[in-house]
Amino acid sequence: MHNLLIFIRKEILPIQRDPRSLSIMILMPLAEILLIGFVMRFEIEHTNIAVYDMAKQHSSVQLIQRLEGGKRFSAKTVDSMEEAERLLKSNKVKAILRISPDFESKILNDNEPTLQLILDAIDPNTATTIEAYMNAVLNDYFRDQGMSYSPQLLKIDQLMYYNPMLKSVYGTVPGLISVILMLICALMTSVSLTREKEMGTLNVLLISPLKPIQIIIGKVIPYLLVSLVNIAVILVLAFTVFKMPLAGSLLLLILVSLLYCLCALALGFLISTKSQSQQVAMMVSLAGLMLPTTLLSGMIYPIKNMPMWLQGITYLMPARWFINILKHIMLKASPVSAFLPDIGILLLMTLVITAISLHNFKVRFK
Repeated sequence: MHNLLIFIRKEILPIQRDPRSLSIMILMPLAEILLIGFVMRFEIEHTNIAVYDMAKQHSSVQLIQRLEGGKRFSAKTVDSMEEAERLLKSNKVKAILRISPDFESKILNDNEPTLQLILDAIDPNTATTIEAYMNAVLNDYFRDQGMSYSPQLLKIDQLMYYNPMLKSVYGTVPGLISVILMLICALMTSVSLTREKEMGTLNVLLISPLKPIQIIIGKVIPYLLVSLVNIAVILVLAFTVFKMPLAGSLLLLILVSLLYCLCALALGFLISTKSQSQQVAMMVSLAGLMLPTTLLSGMIYPIKNMPMWLQGITYLMPARWFINILKHIMLKASPVSAFLPDIGILLLMTLVITAISLHNFKVRFK
């Protein structure tokens, strides 16, 4: 029994000597539970929709007020279908409700008024949920008007924009691309540089005339070339196996993907400057990046469903901006102006992470 206690104590000592790994093992499950608990919400609240009211009469105004009064929709009234479709294409609204000019007269004559619902079907689950919520709101409204409501009031057969067949891969593949590139780039950079640090080969750079920024560039460029190959493989699979469309520019898609890879490589370098062992670097890269990238990027669950404090954290996720850019280029063929702010944020993140990594590198090797 005494020998067993000694052996157990011997196994505990390495854990005590590595408090970072211990804290990661304890805090990571806690973080995962909190993230999953707050993020995995399938209801939709305050979805932005555009309403084109061609009637502009008492009944149509009442319907718009009914939409705005609930917690499901945030209605924005527009003056033309061109304006509504522009908002839909720029991802500022998820649906368009068009109210016909004869809306009130048909209600007064106990006829079924014509309504048209146009949905952004890039995310099929969100589109069908919005449709169900809209049916519920209309059902309540027409019941209050003393009319029986039927879903045929919404002509949606050919109005699923950007994804008329409601293929789920159109929504998941852009997210998978972002997760895979983030993991590959950050993981291979952090682990390889940490391995060099453990082996002592990185210390040789101390006596070289190279500046820290030159060292970072020299370390990153080979991995960037590997990332370019990864981008080519992933995109070929997306277009051939999953039949993803490419409505926009392929060159622009590759350039944006390279920028995202640079951001991921910078994250990997930052992790390596803080990690003392390959195990820690791998754990942080896998658990610390994969889960937030999957849950907080809008890949699976709408960001608007999350608590406000968690929505604030999503702004720090490079994948959030990259996925939005991918959808604009691959599915919508949007003009560059529609996703230029996303590119700017991704570029800013890359520069900031690189600057922090450079600072940590200088501090470590002073």
